[in-house]
Amino acid sequence: MEYKINKYLYIVPKINTIVLYNLVTNNIFAITEDRYALLNSKREKLSELKEERPAFFSAMEKLGVIVPQSFDELDYVKMMNKKVVFSNSEYRLTINPTLECNFNCWYCYEGHQEGRMLQDVMEAVVNHIKLKIEDKSLRFLQLDWFGGEPLLYFDEVVYPLSKQIKQLVDEKQIPFSNSATTNGYLINKERIDKFREIGLNHFQITLDGNEATHNKIRFEKNKEGSFKKIIENINLLAENAYFSVLLRINYTQKTLKDINEIIDLFSEKAKEKITVLFQQVWQDAIKEYVSVEENKAEFEKRGFKIKKYETNSNFYVCYADKEQQAVINYDGKVHKCTARDFTEKNELGVLQQNGEIQWNIPKLSKRLAKATFENKYCLECNLLPVCMGPCSQKVFEFPEQFDYHFFRKFCLQDGIRMILDENVENHYNKLLKLENNV
Repeated sequence: MEYKINKYLYIVPKINTIVLYNLVTNNIFAITEDRYALLNSKREKLSELKEERPAFFSAMEKLGVIVPQSFDELDYVKMMNKKVVFSNSEYRLTINPTLECNFNCWYCYEGHQEGRMLQDVMEAVVNHIKLKIEDKSLRFLQLDWFGGEPLLYFDEVVYPLSKQIKQLVDEKQIPFSNSATTNGYLINKERIDKFREIGLNHFQITLDGNEATHNKIRFEKNKEGSFKKIIENINLLAENAYFSVLLRINYTQKTLKDINEIIDLFSEKAKEKITVLFQQVWQDAIKEYVSVEENKAEFEKRGFKIKKYETNSNFYVCYADKEQQAVINYDGKVHKCTARDFTEKNELGVLQQNGEIQWNIPKLSKRLAKATFENKYCLECNLLPVCMGPCSQKVFEFPEQFDYHFFRKFCLQDGIRMILDENVENHYNKLLKLENNV
């Protein structure tokens, strides 16, 4: 059998060591410079290496550094992408009880139409879940509440629907997760008891900086600031071991300098259940990347977990790229992406009363038939397995620009290399620490 070196290796030289990152398996490992030199010298004659150094060859083969000549790495990535995108063992359903909101943040992309989900649509949602459960292949259901502000209609929509859905999946012993993206203002002790009852245990809540900055952006219609109440409610949630909070901190270059002021507003017990995600506001007038590494380090030092930027190891880009995923709006219209306004333009289907989704097949097939990385630019990139191309929403919106320059515009290659280098550095430092402790 003939062999070759895997094309999807990220190779970083260190002192006396070469760190290899298999981008297909997402494994990081190191070999000595001498062994790497030997591997390189036999690059065109790997069969000889197998005979001369069988143990080393076997180790490199198991780690995926050496692969059979007949193995097409790109075909494997394509196959895994299809396998994941069209898998029906997991289903992710996002529900918008309403698009109304008690705030009016300047950067929000939504139109906040008035209206909430009514009984007939709620019954259709329950029927939809029943149909999914009848499909014996379902192994996990992920339920997400979005909007608008979903807790505006917690008692009318979120609580009764969650209760029915939880009962259905519990009867069939199907694992189930229940989460909500909320501004956090409408959380209270009574609702926390109900959250536990319906299995709603994970929340994404956003702050926009310190109190002065946040209250200029997130306030009720009576102009009353929301900062103190949201902090109080996050503490109330996170001090309870049952709940976890992803605290999204939006920032601009102007607001970043004061963000550390919020650290001391959380109890030590709450910090244990909070993961912080720093997110630069994309509508900010200052488009340059603004580093938050110092802020991350300070938050982590003071007891918070930090949401790390990670490479893509799932063989797909976004939940909206998967077949078994839907966003049901309050009016029964069905979408795929939550990062766009829920207008007729972005609509992909309609929920029927029997629970079936009547998809707009031409639009849906345009979105799912072809992986976004199936273009010349992405197919030639050696970072493909940890990127998988741009999101399908962008491609869907700009079909006439589906060319080399389009993909270069949305390419995240520089950011991916930063993450890979950080992962390699962390791995290398662990090796040094082990050597020093020997």
